[in-house]
Amino acid sequence: MIDTTPGTAKPRVTLCSTVSEASGEDPAGSAWATRRYLLIELPLPWQYDVLAGKRIPAGLRDLVYEIYERLPEPWGMIGIAPDPDYSVEGMTRIIDLQQGDDLAAAYHRDEYLAPNDEAVEILRLLSYEPTHPRLAELRLPDDQVTRDFCICTHGAVDACCATVGYPIYKLMRAMADRADPPTRVWRCTHFGGHRFAATALEAPQGRYWGYLKADMLSALIHRTGEPRELRRHYRGWAALTEPLWQIAEAEVLNTAGWDWLNATITDISGVVTAEQGGTLAISFRHPAVGSGEIDVAITPTGTVKTMENSNDETLIDAPQYSARIASERPEGCLSISDGRV
Repeated sequence: MIDTTPGTAKPRVTLCSTVSEASGEDPAGSAWATRRYLLIELPLPWQYDVLAGKRIPAGLRDLVYEIYERLPEPWGMIGIAPDPDYSVEGMTRIIDLQQGDDLAAAYHRDEYLAPNDEAVEILRLLSYEPTHPRLAELRLPDDQVTRDFCICTHGAVDACCATVGYPIYKLMRAMADRADPPTRVWRCTHFGGHRFAATALEAPQGRYWGYLKADMLSALIHRTGEPRELRRHYRGWAALTEPLWQIAEAEVLNTAGWDWLNATITDISGVVTAEQGGTLAISFRHPAVGSGEIDVAITPTGTVKTMENSNDETLIDAPQYSARIASERPEGCLSISDGRV
């Protein structure tokens, strides 16, 4: 939406994230779900079509399109900007995040430093020959504890990711140097949901956050307080392919607390529809509980008017839902974080 009032110095863009947040739109259910992500360092600046940029490695665009055509479950690629403290001269960092065989658990992260002229070939090997010895040579040790926050600052796709996302990136990047466990914060390319800017992907968990604000970053980085305090910022878990599953899981995290992050979801059953809602049974394993099952009731609550992007003033109706824990087995299995299990 652009202000063209005579005398205006330059057009004023109404940010879709401002409209979305003002509408009360719940970001839960909006995580980009895929069982594998490949994050690759790509030099700035990024144009709208990142892969068409002049500084993008030769052959990368063709490889990405080839993989999306040939592989039954292609990965999602996200570009990350080189960082003076994280990057290595002459090398390209590639972070490979993969789900295991369970329905949903934290992603496993493998990290590689490839010579710049080998980066595209390493991506090819990761896609087609994952046991190739060259990968083992370039793989870095990984404690699976260090956290990566990728914050979208891709303003060429939507203005809000530069206007809102970049300042949050700068602040969070400075805070990360003092974080425990170790935390890295990256600028990244578009991964959907810019109307929830500032928005971030957290790895290796694979969880998405939105509407990031300066006064809540410490709670997110250090996991202080309770998840319910960040509920309005939680977009969902990328491990879950269905938006209504993500909404149900958001209520479980909200109820169980941070230790729910150690859970593995083994099955989700039940019939739910966008129009009627329904109840989902979530089966899980957890080190403190063993096996358990949670019933989550989902109810449609209407729609809100929002904008999909900052370049189009068209308003859309975004369906909204409420979720509540209907039952848990064994009794009290969601009292994970307070030590009562």
